[in-house]
Amino acid sequence: MHIYKAHVLVCDGKVCSSSKSGLIIEEFNKQLISYKLDKDIQVISANCFDLCTDGPVVAVYPEGAMYFHVNVKDVKEIVNEHLKNGRIVKRLLMDDSIINKDYSADSSDFFKNQKRIALRNCGRINPEDIEEYIAYDGYKALGKVLTEMKPIEVIDMVKKSGLRGRGGAGFLTGQKWLFGSLSKSDEKFVCCNADEGDPGAFMDRSILEGDPHSVIEAMAIAGYAIGSNEGAIYVRAEYPTAVKRLKIAIDEAKKLGLLGKNIINTGFNFDLHIRLGAGAFVCGEETALMTSIEGHR
Repeated sequence: MHIYKAHVLVCDGKVCSSSKSGLIIEEFNKQLISYKLDKDIQVISANCFDLCTDGPVVAVYPEGAMYFHVNVKDVKEIVNEHLKNGRIVKRLLMDDSIINKDYSADSSDFFKNQKRIALRNCGRINPEDIEEYIAYDGYKALGKVLTEMKPIEVIDMVKKSGLRGRGGAGFLTGQKWLFGSLSKSDEKFVCCNADEGDPGAFMDRSILEGDPHSVIEAMAIAGYAIGSNEGAIYVRAEYPTAVKRLKIAIDEAKKLGLLGKNIINTGFNFDLHIRLGAGAFVCGEETALMTSIEGHR
């Protein structure tokens, strides 16, 4: 595995990509080669940083400096000043980063009081590289569950956590898993409804595009808890980036033995497939997902 001295994360969320963040990535790679820094610095297409009005956004680590309203013409200056000579390009920073004399975006007034949970890895890792997810303790929970816990212990832990669904009902996740585990059936399925039928709702897309392995890991844990060996992710066909990254993530997990047959040599089997929605505004989970599973077969 190659070790880089620095990483440049360029937002490829819908707003930034529409502002030609793809050209910014190309220019960074071009300039790094020109300055002979391409072996030391990696450019990553990252997911949304939640600062859509300030895009395109570029973050440089390990400093954590975050540049706003970046255009292709700014790239050479960032490479020469920051990446080559270690001088932060202050004119592109968030204002309060300069006022506080701390150029890390994490300590800015916007970010310092936030505690990301579901989106904790979005904008920080390359969603198409499973090794980066693992570096952030990815699949650690799955390993612990499969090697140290019984299914009912997993369910009890989720119940005690108070985790609830994010819909209007706020139904307890642990209770739903308990119902699934008690159900008598030769086959059970873990279904992830990522259709996002409500207008303007982009929480599912953000996770799928920026941290797809977290969804895969969670579904495998749910499968173990309820006694299921198969899952389906029902996602909008209008989200091609999310679909692409899900496919990459599933393939990567299978190659490392974290999905499929005999996961981590524990005897537990769990497989996933993706089914695309047809643009329906409202589509019940049970009907849509079970139809997709039968269609897969």
